[in-house]
Amino acid sequence: MPQFPPASAPPALDFQQVRKTYPGQPQPALHDLTLHVPRGSRMGIIGRSGAGKSTLVRLISGLDHADAGVLLARGEVVHGPQLRAHQARTGLVFQQFNLLAQRTALQNVALPLELRGVPRARRDALAREQLRLVGLEALADRYPAQLSGGQKQRVGIARALVTGPDLLLADEATSALDPETSASILTLLLDIQQERDLTLVIVTHQMEVVRAVTTHVAVLDHGTIVETGETGTVLRAPQHPVTRALLGAHRPQVPLADHETLRHLTLPDLNPDTLAALARSGARLVQAQAHLQGVDVWLAVSAHLPLHLPGSAPLAVGA
Repeated sequence: MPQFPPASAPPALDFQQVRKTYPGQPQPALHDLTLHVPRGSRMGIIGRSGAGKSTLVRLISGLDHADAGVLLARGEVVHGPQLRAHQARTGLVFQQFNLLAQRTALQNVALPLELRGVPRARRDALAREQLRLVGLEALADRYPAQLSGGQKQRVGIARALVTGPDLLLADEATSALDPETSASILTLLLDIQQERDLTLVIVTHQMEVVRAVTTHVAVLDHGTIVETGETGTVLRAPQHPVTRALLGAHRPQVPLADHETLRHLTLPDLNPDTLAALARSGARLVQAQAHLQGVDVWLAVSAHLPLHLPGSAPLAVGA
């Protein structure tokens, strides 16, 4: 269970009624957007294509500014002198890696320090330390063309960490990777977040990413946050149609008997006792997928009959 700072501590990010419009666009990219990211949390921001995720990433990272609203980071307004300080304390991991082809892995990681005027010996030492953290110290002298997609993303993560940020922003960091590599990158991000006590913001269109590693989630649609809360609460009982649609897109497409309905559970594990208990309850296992927080299970169950799992009260059945 993650440990969060006291309630009196300012949140990592607090956006209030934010609006952003681009010239020539009839509709604002973001409007009336309110987002609260607790310090030390792992916040997933999920939305479909065109929801406004890219614009929100630019505002969070300080690469763009809002037309209206209040943007607070660590309790301070992100504007003027505070903007540069916010950027210095924010690490950004890109979807397409954004590595310089003519630079080695070590040189790519060291680039933010070079731009700040850090002496070469110092920046190389810090860059090598980050490469060791992501498991690539032995590949420090390789160029991006000599690295796999997963290795390139690890270099990108090391580069985002080299300045010592307290906020790490991952923009679709696994969407260009195969499932196995994606899982390893998510595990790495989770380990780093916990080891360094960072606030991690993951922007994604993949519900499985949100389910796997986040503590909180915000659902973005047509430029505004339509639902937010702790991940488990939102996924168990989604309130907004967009959230339900995003969850529904991941429902297994299987034939059901007239008396059956699909039920989703997240279990600590799927051991023989649990399987036997599900069978006694008349449940049919449709799909199971392990992730960092347990096992996602889809069951075909008889409507209105409770499920009896070992060590727990009967669970009511719901679609």
